[in-house]
Amino acid sequence: MLWFERQVVLALTDGLDDEKQAAIAAHVDGALGAMPEHIRLGVGVQSVALGAWTRGRGALWGRRSPGLDVDVASFEVSRLGPVRQYVRALRYLVLFAEHELTPGAGG
Repeated sequence: MLWFERQVVLALTDGLDDEKQAAIAAHVDGALGAMPEHIRLGVGVQSVALGAWTRGRGALWGRRSPGLDVDVASFEVSRLGPVRQYVRALRYLVLFAEHELTPGAGG
């Protein structure tokens, strides 16, 4: 999992304890690794681009950016469809991981 993907997953699981966050991050990492290469490439390119945007914005301000959770929230309502879809895809992977890791939920 790339750095920015991990940061988004941690932002989407904010409020959970560290053990659950780590388990969900590992599950999402496995799901990303199991994606067909052409899909994984697209997600990876978006991760690099959005990560560069987030870091660059902080560098331009001369201080740290306001926080990744704010970025995730702004990405979810972006006018750019691919940006919205990126966060939506990671949110679905997080929700799937939460469901799969809940005892007794798998059937």
